[in-house]
Amino acid sequence: MTSNATEGSGLVDLIAAELRILHKGRGIQAGDLDKRVGPHLRELASGDRFAGDRAGADKAALRQSLTIQLSGCAAQLPQDVRLAVTASLALSGKTKEMATLRVRLEWLSDQIDRNYRTAERRMDEAEMLLAEQVAQELLRRRGRTPTAPRGWYLAEIRTLLRLDTPTPESHEHRRIVSTSTDLHEIMAWADVPSNSDQRGARLSGEVLYGGRLVRQEHPFGNRFQFVVQLPVPLQPGEEHEYGMITRVRAGEPMSSHYLVTPECQCDALKLRVRFHPDHPPRWVRRVVGETVRMYEDPRPTGDLLTPDDAGEVRVEFRDLAMYLGYGVQWEP
Repeated sequence: MTSNATEGSGLVDLIAAELRILHKGRGIQAGDLDKRVGPHLRELASGDRFAGDRAGADKAALRQSLTIQLSGCAAQLPQDVRLAVTASLALSGKTKEMATLRVRLEWLSDQIDRNYRTAERRMDEAEMLLAEQVAQELLRRRGRTPTAPRGWYLAEIRTLLRLDTPTPESHEHRRIVSTSTDLHEIMAWADVPSNSDQRGARLSGEVLYGGRLVRQEHPFGNRFQFVVQLPVPLQPGEEHEYGMITRVRAGEPMSSHYLVTPECQCDALKLRVRFHPDHPPRWVRRVVGETVRMYEDPRPTGDLLTPDDAGEVRVEFRDLAMYLGYGVQWEP
């Protein structure tokens, strides 16, 4: 179950194109780096310090800053992807001394024990994943949280996901802050992806307190939207809390993760998952700011969690980045 939707690929594609230009020749070690860095990578390097084509920007400082920022984005990726990124851009280690992309590809081929074409595909995939991370970082810095169109943002989500009930059910308590005048209606959303090739589950929703469910929508695919009418209109800066419960209908499949991927500003998430005592998971892991490509293939990597004697795991997050996933994933 996922509370969200993913962003369009336009910004990611632009950044990926800039990375393809950058990876030629010596990559980030190129002598003409200042001429080869595109506007989005320049923005990443520094905020506004190297923004645009500002004359006199120090080339060495640009190289250092871009190396640090790209390495930071790459650090969010799996180890094998980081290796391919290092080869692509000549970011560190032996790759700094390699003068051409072909030499770095041959090096990557040896490292992963695969042929040249496979190494090339791995590098392409790694650059796209890196572009996703860069895009999310830029959006976070820009503060492009669409609170104005919605008229509110999420100050806190507290969730209990129960897997020890006849069907999975999510108890959510959401505290919102109004950014508009006379806010009288808000929307909660959820995506319920399926496991393997099964169709996604169907949801039913109920407001527990703090409002009235006036409409439930299923606009496409696994996307569900719940429109909640507030008891009284809110003014800018006013807070309001409401509670909802959503249930997967009996006999419906559910993917083995619960993630919040914010579409607007989200300051805090507190999540508790209660597993069935007779059916404990094989493993549980904490998911922190991952793209869908990273968690769509379940693997017991990273921060593994152990359910307590009540069959529960708990995680907390603050300042969630838009369109990235936060929560837990498990294998039944």
